[in-house]
Amino acid sequence: MKFLILPENHSLSHIAKSLAVAEELQAAGHEVLLGVSGTRAAFMAGRGVPYRVLPDIQEADRSGYPTVAWFRDARRLEACILAEAALMESFRPDRVLGVFRCTARASTALAGVPYDALTCGCMLPEYDEVLGFGPEDPGRDEQAFFLRSFFGFAARRASQAMVKLGLEAVPDLRCLLKGDRTFLWDFPEFAPLPPGAGATHVGPVVWRGWSQDGPDLAGPLASPLPLAVVTFGTCVHSARASVRIVELLLAMGFQVVLAAGGQDPLLEGVRRHPNLTVCSFAPLHLLFPRAALTVCHGGQLTVFEALAGRSPVLVVPLQPEQAHNGLCLARLGCGRSLVAPQPFMGHSRAYSDAFEALDDRALREMLETFLASPGLDARLGRAQSLVQGYHGARTLAGLMARG
Repeated sequence: MKFLILPENHSLSHIAKSLAVAEELQAAGHEVLLGVSGTRAAFMAGRGVPYRVLPDIQEADRSGYPTVAWFRDARRLEACILAEAALMESFRPDRVLGVFRCTARASTALAGVPYDALTCGCMLPEYDEVLGFGPEDPGRDEQAFFLRSFFGFAARRASQAMVKLGLEAVPDLRCLLKGDRTFLWDFPEFAPLPPGAGATHVGPVVWRGWSQDGPDLAGPLASPLPLAVVTFGTCVHSARASVRIVELLLAMGFQVVLAAGGQDPLLEGVRRHPNLTVCSFAPLHLLFPRAALTVCHGGQLTVFEALAGRSPVLVVPLQPEQAHNGLCLARLGCGRSLVAPQPFMGHSRAYSDAFEALDDRALREMLETFLASPGLDARLGRAQSLVQGYHGARTLAGLMARG
């Protein structure tokens, strides 16, 4: 069979998930093609999976999360849909997989190709929680209004392009993240779904092809000091928060590995220390089983890898989905957000300003209190068992191949 995989390109984690599924399909003898943006072509080189360069609505502002700019111009949306459909006409896949891809539902409908979608549960239209907020948190209604407004605006602009192409309009952007079959890379204990959501949990989709770029990790892995991993993903600069966290953890007596995710400001901004190892990219799956603590942006790929390694996770979010992951971690008793819920109006300053408003004493107290919480190790063990019970890429590849 032939498969086309289309990830949204705002995060390398979506491309990583695509590569994990592609490698499983290739191992089973199928032909696979990935479509990526021009800015991601260099990352794809030498990966062993054929790819084509496609336009992406994310290129409007290169934001690490969906923004108004992605959807402002209906002509850009139409051009992306047509480019995807043209690739399908030439490659003729048996099925297409969209990984958080906002345009693939439309392009597959235009080309008449069966469509599977891979996304997270909290971005389904049926999800009934407000991202980043518990039921009683101040600001919840404000956040709900903003998210409804954004999802509605994005749907209206996408629908302008779709109707012009003879396709049906959608009422909510999140409808475009669903497919003929919708698969979720999270698991129900993490983000429970209401009945009737019509999606299948395949569990975390993990890719182990990250190359280590930096010093040897044998030293920090063998250190007698407790290990802390600090990583803020690959798509949004977070130098100030990262540097502050690193310096606090060093002062608390941790051996620290900073995995910068290719973000040069992080590499340049942190002061050297004998107990600090800085990598552009690092094999996190080798670090997490040794890590007494992970501090991150709350991206789900990072969170689930950390839980698989039995590492507790503290979150400094940069957007609402990541903030919500902090709440989901708190429900599991395996982590928490280091900032209180914040109404998000389209810019990560909402979270970075709240983090910077915390003094070092309060921040250190939060870390120490959480790490000393009774029953933490048992809760981490339960979460580890849950995550390790899934084989997301293999499961998804098998379901796709069965049609």
